[in-house]
Amino acid sequence: MKTKQLTIAAVIIAVNIVLSYVVKLPTPTGFVSLVETGIFIAAWHYGSKTGAFVGGLTGLLLDLLAGYPQWMIFSFIIHGLEGWVLGKFAMDERIGKRVWGNFLGGSVMVVGYWIAGAFLIWLTGGAKMTMPSAALASLTGVPANIMQVLVCFILALLLSVPFRKVLRK
Repeated sequence: MKTKQLTIAAVIIAVNIVLSYVVKLPTPTGFVSLVETGIFIAAWHYGSKTGAFVGGLTGLLLDLLAGYPQWMIFSFIIHGLEGWVLGKFAMDERIGKRVWGNFLGGSVMVVGYWIAGAFLIWLTGGAKMTMPSAALASLTGVPANIMQVLVCFILALLLSVPFRKVLRK
C-alpha cells in the first residue's frame, strides 16, 4: 500500500471502530453494529488489500476494545476475508460482478460468524454439547448478521459519494 492509501485506511479503521463502538442501531433482529460500513467503503474504493487490512484490523480491535477477546481472531479472519472478497470484485467494471462480490462478501461475514459461533458454543458447552447442536444454536445470530450487512451496505452506498468528493480535494 502507498503511504496515502495506508493513511486513509488507518483513518477508516479509527472512524469505523468509534462508530461501531458508539452507534448501535436497534432492529427487529437485535442491534446492528456499523463495522461493515467502513469495510465496504475501503474495499470499494481501494481494492482487496485495503479491504482486507481495514476489515481484519477493525474486527480485531473492535472485539478487543469491546471486551470480547474470544472473538478477536475470528473477527480478524472473517472481516479480513470479507474485505478482500469485496475489494476483489469491486474493481471489476461489470456491474454484475460487483453485485456478486457484495453478495459474496456479505455471505462471508454471515457464514463466518455462524461457524465461529458454533465453534465457541461447542467449545464452552461442556461434554454434552455436540457440534451439530452448537451449529443449530449458532443459527440464532444469522438474522442479525444479515441485517447488519444490509444496513451497512446501504449506509456505505450513501457515504461513498461524499467520501469520493472529499478524497478528490
